[in-house]
Amino acid sequence: MRQILRQRELTSDSWRYPDEAGSGAQALPFATIVAAAAALPAGSGVVIGPTCDVRLLAPCVGRLALIVVHFEKNGDGRGFSQAQVLRQQLDYRRELRASGAIKRDHIFLLARCGFDAFDLDPAEDAQAALAELGRFSVAYQQSSGTLVRPRLRG
Repeated sequence: MRQILRQRELTSDSWRYPDEAGSGAQALPFATIVAAAAALPAGSGVVIGPTCDVRLLAPCVGRLALIVVHFEKNGDGRGFSQAQVLRQQLDYRRELRASGAIKRDHIFLLARCGFDAFDLDPAEDAQAALAELGRFSVAYQQSSGTLVRPRLRG
């Protein structure tokens, strides 16, 4: 069972990704979810890639318990934009997880875009990644994030 950073805690994850065997709820591929949007049961999960148009999830976004945004390579920023669309335009309020090629120095900015869970690269130090959430005390831009609440000095 993988360990993820969720809501500022390191925890075990019971979800399975599409290519994984085992027990627990399975997050389905994006195409499967979009095709079955009208009949999708509540509590479903989806894994999306960088080329997926997350607006296609609008008919079923309220029934999704988990959306995993997979970053295929370091430096690809499309997942940041997908998170913003999910949080701000589609009003998605459940778990939004970043997975794949994410590093601990991405954590603060990912949280500002709305991610609240992180499936880190196994080589990353989870405690150091957790510390990144509190790295900055002031932010000048609006945020979709729920984990990062900068203090304004005045």
